[in-house]
Amino acid sequence: MTFPFQSAATGMTACAGILLWISEGILPFFQGRRSRGSHAALNLGMAAVNLTIILPAGIATTSIIDGLHPVYAGIGALRLGPLTESLIVLLLLDLWMYLWHRINHELPFLWRFHAVHHSDGQLDVTSAWRFHPGEILFSELLRVPFLILVGASAWEILLYNLLMTPVIQFHHSNIRVNGTLDRLLRTVIPTPLLHRIHHSTRRSEHDSNYGAMLSIWDRLFGTLIIRPVAPSTPIGLEGESTPERQNLATLMKRPFLTPAPF
Repeated sequence: MTFPFQSAATGMTACAGILLWISEGILPFFQGRRSRGSHAALNLGMAAVNLTIILPAGIATTSIIDGLHPVYAGIGALRLGPLTESLIVLLLLDLWMYLWHRINHELPFLWRFHAVHHSDGQLDVTSAWRFHPGEILFSELLRVPFLILVGASAWEILLYNLLMTPVIQFHHSNIRVNGTLDRLLRTVIPTPLLHRIHHSTRRSEHDSNYGAMLSIWDRLFGTLIIRPVAPSTPIGLEGESTPERQNLATLMKRPFLTPAPF
């Protein structure tokens, strides 16, 4: 059954997040932050709202995939062997995450929702869970046809989530990473350095470094930017990351306000 595995994966994700949050307090990159608790409460509050979408959507998606997988081969039609097929599916799932993220930056309607994530001016591990429910809903609905197309199994989806989520938490984190280690890691995964550039206040930079689990897609599609980032580098969206705009009610209304510029 997939549900015990899913519960274990959720527990591991929570433990990884707690460890990263503690580590940020010991070895922070952006220093002098005094409101970590209230910042985490806001972001995790949004995550709690999103769980009301993610949990039923995940159950529905798993049921659909379990029902269709035996009769719809997808990648399995290539008959490459189960291990090779699963590896291809995992790569395609990560490619989908890259494309979905990039589309959220390029389509004004979707950016209205994704901007809630980017308006966080205090990037840390809890930012990995800060998304507008509208973005979560669109993401869950639009990925189902893709999952069916590639013939992903419920186990492959859960395995991808288990591998991808800690990477996303890590590259959002406010941990100071040695430059040599960051260079080594970013040959495979997006690192905190790459993602701090992605959360830059400059649009030319936040329209880059879209990778979720792997950095290969940014390299292949020319969206990789690497430059030094100083602890004084501003993060967030100009005019939207001020303390008075960082509350749950304002963030929930943000996509429906006019204008909602890039």
